[in-house]
Amino acid sequence: MKAMILNRPGEAFTLGDRPDPHPRPGEAVMRVRAAGVGLTLINMRSERFGGITPRVMGHELGGDIVAVGDGVTGISVGDRCAVYFYLTCGRCRWCRGGRETLCENFGGYVGVHRDGGFAEYVCLPAENFLPIPDGLSYEVAAVAADAVNTNWHCMRERARLNPHDTVLLIGAGGGVGIHGVQVAKLFGARVIAADVSDEKLALARQWGADETINVRSVANVAQEAKRLTGGKGVDAAVDYVGHGETFKTAIESLTTSGRAVIVGVGRGEVTFNPFGLVLTEQIITGSRHSTRTELIETMEVMARGLVKPVVGMRVPFTEVETIFEALLNETLLGRGALTYPAT
Repeated sequence: MKAMILNRPGEAFTLGDRPDPHPRPGEAVMRVRAAGVGLTLINMRSERFGGITPRVMGHELGGDIVAVGDGVTGISVGDRCAVYFYLTCGRCRWCRGGRETLCENFGGYVGVHRDGGFAEYVCLPAENFLPIPDGLSYEVAAVAADAVNTNWHCMRERARLNPHDTVLLIGAGGGVGIHGVQVAKLFGARVIAADVSDEKLALARQWGADETINVRSVANVAQEAKRLTGGKGVDAAVDYVGHGETFKTAIESLTTSGRAVIVGVGRGEVTFNPFGLVLTEQIITGSRHSTRTELIETMEVMARGLVKPVVGMRVPFTEVETIFEALLNETLLGRGALTYPAT
C-alpha cells in the first residue's frame, strides 16, 4: 500500500510503500477514505508524544472495514467506521468507569505508537473502530474524531457550560477552536473568540461567535474580555493554544467561580495566585480528548446537522505536507482534510 512515512522526528513526510496490513486476533483493517489534519500532529511529528520512527501518522480517520481478525465481534467487513485516537486497556477503573482517557495502562496514540491512517489502510484493535451514523460522510466523521469530540468533552465535562455563561475561546479560528465555537453555542453560551488575525476572527463570527478579540491589536486580552463582560470576566475560558502566556490570559479573564481549561499542548509555564483561587473558587483544569461514548455522541450530533465541519484546506493524502506548512504559518482557517483514491 502507499503511505506517507515519517522517517525521522521533525522531518517532512515521504511517500513510500508498506505491506498491506493483515489483522491479528482482536484487530481489524480499515480502508481509509478521509482524514483530518490539525495542530496536534505538529507536536506528534516532533516526538513530544513519544513513539518511534519510521512511523505512519494520522488518527482522525473515516473509512470502510475490509478485514477482521479472530475473535472480533461488533464490527464486520463493510462497516463504515471512524477511529478512536487512544489505545486503552478497557479493564482498569478509569476505563470501566467511562473515563478511558485516564487509562491506567495507557498504550499510547494511534499514529504515534501504532501506525495511523496517512496510508491506504490502517490496522488497529477492533475496539478503536466506531460505526459512522447513516448519512454522515467519511470526512465529517474524520473531523468529528478529534476537532469536534474534543470540544464535546471539554464544554460539557470540564468547562461545564450553561446557557447563562460567557466563554472565551483562545485560538478560536483554528481547527479545533472553530468547532469549539459551534459546540459552545450549542450549549447556549455567549462566545468571545480570540485569535491572531482578522481572517480567523471573521470565520469565528461566521460560525456563531458573539464578540471577537484580535490578540495582536489589544494590549491585554484578559482586560478586553472583562471589558466585553462589563468588568465581570468570563465564566469559562478555553485555551486551544496551550502556551504558558495564553493559559495565563485564560486564568486572568475569569470571573468568580470561573473555569479555565487548557486543551492545547504548547510550551511554557504559568503561575497563579493560590490565595486568589481560595477567594474566588475558580477552577484551573485540563481537558483530555474524549471517551468513545462521547465520539459516538459527537457523530450523532453532526449527523443531525447541529455542528458542521469547517474545512479550510482539502488535498490528496500524498500532499499532506502542504497542510502542515499552513499550520506552521498559522494561515489554515478551520481544519485540514485529506482525500483518498476511490478504489
